[in-house]
Amino acid sequence: MKNSRKYCEKCATLLESRIIEKRVRDYCPSCKLVYYDNPLPVASAIVVNQKREILLVLRDREPQAGKWGLPSGFAELNETIEAAAIRELQEETGINGEVMRLIDTRSLVDAFYGDLIWVTYEVNIIGGELQAGDDAREAAFFNFENLPPLAFPTNEHAVKNYLSQYQQIWMLEDSMDTFDGDRLQSENELPSDTLFEIMVRDANIIAENWVIEVVSHATTPHYASRPRKEIFDIAHRIISELGRWITQYEIDQHEIWSSYQNVGGDRFSEGYKLSEVISALSLTRKHIFAHVLARSKSWREPLQIYRVIEFMSRVNLFYDKANYHLSCGYEKRRKDF
Repeated sequence: MKNSRKYCEKCATLLESRIIEKRVRDYCPSCKLVYYDNPLPVASAIVVNQKREILLVLRDREPQAGKWGLPSGFAELNETIEAAAIRELQEETGINGEVMRLIDTRSLVDAFYGDLIWVTYEVNIIGGELQAGDDAREAAFFNFENLPPLAFPTNEHAVKNYLSQYQQIWMLEDSMDTFDGDRLQSENELPSDTLFEIMVRDANIIAENWVIEVVSHATTPHYASRPRKEIFDIAHRIISELGRWITQYEIDQHEIWSSYQNVGGDRFSEGYKLSEVISALSLTRKHIFAHVLARSKSWREPLQIYRVIEFMSRVNLFYDKANYHLSCGYEKRRKDF
């Protein structure tokens, strides 16, 4: 919205319109003053509580009265844009905050106010009590999955930018919360689930690669004398059990660990050394890691790197338990023998 001035603010001379720097501008022929009309600065605050809900206000004035939006308002003279964001937040919601970082800067041409430059900050709550005020009818926290249509496209962009920066962090936090001391699992999707999908899908390939090594490895000599199909089935069963243990939340763990105790006992009866049995089991883990990580392309972003770390942690937890129960079965059979 162009400023409708007629006289020079400095010398009161009638202004002229001239093309200056390829734009029509107000110009004072007396004192040579050029008037530059710049966008109005608007400050917004993104405030998210510990439940990961975002604070919105229901606008009571035009433009966009009756619509929800971020706490926002114009910066005043002699006020920084950061201070404007904090002030508007307090006036509209009763919340006291501190600016954490810049989230978005975007231009907007508004039919009501004209050219605006919209600056949005992430703001942390440091005090106050939630209560609508100033030109806000209501103030409330909303789940990101159930946001109402926002008043301005600049708000939409800012929220989108905020989520793009935090969704991966939240996924990592949720993943860490799933470790209960016995299993690293969740009814919800975890970052490493995609890697286990690769493992289950390519179980035959992983098992075959293990067979090739275990029949020739110096630490597993007895396996060379077993039928190849029988050895393949051993590896395939281990991978399948690992997949079940990870993906089936209500699986009977006792059934799985009892099977490893039985395997340990059987290997003792067949004349295997315990070190050979553990080595063979460890080689399956080696081939799971080698195959899945080679196909995951998971080294480009922090979430992808964490996905690999989480995957390896879950696999190692399974193998720690498998080795323990296998050893228990082996030692029990030896004692009974």
